[in-house]
Amino acid sequence: MVTLKKRRDFLALRSAPKTGTPAFLLAGSENSAAGKQARVGLTVTKKLGGAVVRNRIRRRLRAAVREVFPYSARPGMDYVLIARGAAETRPYDAILDDMKRALLRLARDPK
Repeated sequence: MVTLKKRRDFLALRSAPKTGTPAFLLAGSENSAAGKQARVGLTVTKKLGGAVVRNRIRRRLRAAVREVFPYSARPGMDYVLIARGAAETRPYDAILDDMKRALLRLARDPK
């Protein structure tokens, strides 16, 4: 899985179609420069807590991305996961289900 690291990549997805879950907001858009692989970026704001809390959320979402995205993400797409507070306490299986459902919703959204 290729990760988004540059600010301009994140900014390009600000106006992209989004879908929300209790644990995160997922934005996705097609990117011809991405090649054959889907790219993903994570955003965890300071509003969610201190560094320990943010890192825990980031680790949980990264692990879920590694499990779900290789099978469910569309190639050539850019995705940004914007964490919500429930990402810290939500059961991991529920996060996986949310992620699969969010990817399906974005895939069928014609916007």
